[in-house]
Amino acid sequence: MRVPLGSYGEGLFTAIRQTRSDLLVTARAAYRGGDFETSYASFSRAGAVGPLTLDDLDAMATSAGRLGHGREAMRMGELVFLRLVRTDPNAAAGKAVELGSAWLSNGEVAVGEAWIRRARGLLADASQVAVSARLAHLEAVLTALGDDADLAAERSAVLREMALEPGTSVMGQAYHRLGDIRRRRGDVDGAFAAYARALESGVVPQPGEALLRCALGDVDTARAQVRAAIATSDSRELPRLLRGGVEIALAAGEVDEAEGYLRELESAYGDDTVLRGAVLVRRGRYREALTVLRAALREPRLRQSAAARAEVHAWIERAYAGLLTASA
Repeated sequence: MRVPLGSYGEGLFTAIRQTRSDLLVTARAAYRGGDFETSYASFSRAGAVGPLTLDDLDAMATSAGRLGHGREAMRMGELVFLRLVRTDPNAAAGKAVELGSAWLSNGEVAVGEAWIRRARGLLADASQVAVSARLAHLEAVLTALGDDADLAAERSAVLREMALEPGTSVMGQAYHRLGDIRRRRGDVDGAFAAYARALESGVVPQPGEALLRCALGDVDTARAQVRAAIATSDSRELPRLLRGGVEIALAAGEVDEAEGYLRELESAYGDDTVLRGAVLVRRGRYREALTVLRAALREPRLRQSAAARAEVHAWIERAYAGLLTASA
């Protein structure tokens, strides 16, 4: 027997439909505005009610990645790829390149290589210049890291450090990142050797080499090196150099200099709560520093880096120590 829907049923259906529609409007607006947390949450709720369009699924994947949900972002990216591969091979190739880069950035070499091979097999349109350039760069990275013994031994770690974008010498960038890895491990000679190889390949290994000299107590040389690098850098490298400048200036006790670098960094690239908290600690503004540093621990980028979280906790400990000393 057919049961009439009735006014209650119609109202319920309309409410569900409107709710999903509202969620999608909210998600899309948040995505366009860079509010990835709201975007991801709203797309997730809308997707629980019904399937997302290709564009919405892609936007949700991007939002997940920006929030530090790397695996979830790649899973959704793979769903986007599966839809694209049936209708638009060139767009699918672009998505495969994106996924290959993401897997390589996680140090997952075999999976990344598989996606790069898929991209190469799909890319047939010579007009896809940007995709072709990025794909060729990733292939060059894998070749370089496979053929060089030093880099091959640290291939996964180096890939996690590299930007994986065209524009710089592959070997130079790889050796620069290898130097950073060795520096953080305390391998001084190995780090200097890697930085020297980076320089030979046309990449100035800063601020890594300056940070290494600073850690060894040669603060004046470190300050001079990072200052010179900042003066001649391009926009891609400037944020990294300014962050290094802040760290070195703080180590030298030059808080005004550190704050100057930080202002330049934040005016062009947005807030850096970790370094802002560090400067506040050095200024003796411990309570403010604790507020800023605790907020930093909630940032998506710190979820993916144990080293970055450890750095924040170290500054938090200094802030607490400062409070205890001040109250004694």
